[in-house]
Amino acid sequence: MNQHAYTRCVRLAAKAMTRVHVAAYRATRGRIGTTWLGGEVVFLATTGRRSGRRRIAPLVCIRDDSALAVVASNGGSDRTPDWWLNLQHQPLAEIELGGTKRLVRARLADDDEQESLADSFVRAYPRFERYRQRARRAIPVVVLAAM
Repeated sequence: MNQHAYTRCVRLAAKAMTRVHVAAYRATRGRIGTTWLGGEVVFLATTGRRSGRRRIAPLVCIRDDSALAVVASNGGSDRTPDWWLNLQHQPLAEIELGGTKRLVRARLADDDEQESLADSFVRAYPRFERYRQRARRAIPVVVLAAM
């Protein structure tokens, strides 16, 4: 299998896993899907930059003061995740965490925050360090601040 075909298979599998994760969370009213690999999951709803449709992405997060932080790692892929591209186009979004929904404004963490939060992610989720090493791009840390 060539690299292009492999990448496409990985992307399709990731999309299918996301759909299953969201469906399991919804079907069980949050009894399944609130954690992933030991981390807390936030459900981020963005507006598709081309389609205008609501898109939901389950993301591992860490709490940072009154905000949440997520990483646009896309599983260590060289490709930027669609949810981050959507937020760059429209930074207003909705999150669901622990059964509570709220509006947030997304922003790229500043340089000091990037380093500090990335280190926090590595401590909380050692897999993130492998993602950083594998990706041929800087993996942004995104802050989701309540409005």
